[in-house]
Amino acid sequence: MKKTEKSKTLFAKCGNTCSSCPSFKANLKNAEDRSRCSAGWEKYLGIRLSAEKLRACDGCQYPAAEKPTRYLNCRTRKCAVFNGILTCAHCSVFPCEYLPVFESASREKTEARLGERMPDEDYLTFVEPYEWHKHLDTIRASLAPEEIKEMTRVSYVPKTTPFPVNLSEDSHFRDLHGLIAILGSEEDIPYARLDALKDNRDYALRLLWAFGLSGKLEGNNLVIEAGSYSAQKLYSGHSKVVNHYFKFLEGYGVHCEFVPLKEKGWLTPGGALRHKGWFVKMRFSPENGGKSTMHALRDYAAELSKQYGDKAYRHFSNADMNVLGKD
Repeated sequence: MKKTEKSKTLFAKCGNTCSSCPSFKANLKNAEDRSRCSAGWEKYLGIRLSAEKLRACDGCQYPAAEKPTRYLNCRTRKCAVFNGILTCAHCSVFPCEYLPVFESASREKTEARLGERMPDEDYLTFVEPYEWHKHLDTIRASLAPEEIKEMTRVSYVPKTTPFPVNLSEDSHFRDLHGLIAILGSEEDIPYARLDALKDNRDYALRLLWAFGLSGKLEGNNLVIEAGSYSAQKLYSGHSKVVNHYFKFLEGYGVHCEFVPLKEKGWLTPGGALRHKGWFVKMRFSPENGGKSTMHALRDYAAELSKQYGDKAYRHFSNADMNVLGKD
């Protein structure tokens, strides 16, 4: 990879070094650059992206209004833009738990995984640019107090439809309505947390919807097979990510877990869920009404599907239970 012209180092909001990244627009100029970047990312970072699919990235700091080429507009960048700061190091709450969701790279971890020492040039090209934690610490140490900006906090309260007055006050539909309405609600949070909550809520609602439509009651659990899970287009890219969503739901008294049909073969070598070989079970805590609320979930999903067809999920995500009060 050809090094960029002598210029000021360009850091991303999260601390990655855009100007040293092999996919930065100044560094990705020809087929040789593309081939080397693709091979290096796969070897040292585990990122499998063919040379043809690489993007000549404009970098994190490029204004969104000018429609830059980027791989993603991550929640870290959104939070920094919302707060009007150059990098996370310029924020009053640095370091916070909402720094990049990906682990900071390091030479030590990379060499330990490979079982060999990597050439210095490869380290500077494929690992050092992504040692964001180190970069942010260095930036923070260089800042004067007046350069650090107070973080603006926000709240997230999803808009939902009020519980119908004509339904019984002690109905388990009320328990279900309360669960759907409160999922993800939090106050006084960083903007980065807002994006994460929306993502968590979206998955949680779609999973509840899948169980409502296809779940079978077995003892104190609702159970759906792999095919029903996949049919709802729920995330299956990595089991660890799904377990993160399950942990989110557990905070609301909804307990989920994968049950493999055999010890091996239900996950790909990379940890993604295969299309078969497992099922998911769900149970509600007594505080949520337990088994009775799971019955309510199935009845509610069935009635919505009957009345609204393809538009049923929109009503479900809004906790709109007016359909249950119709004659």
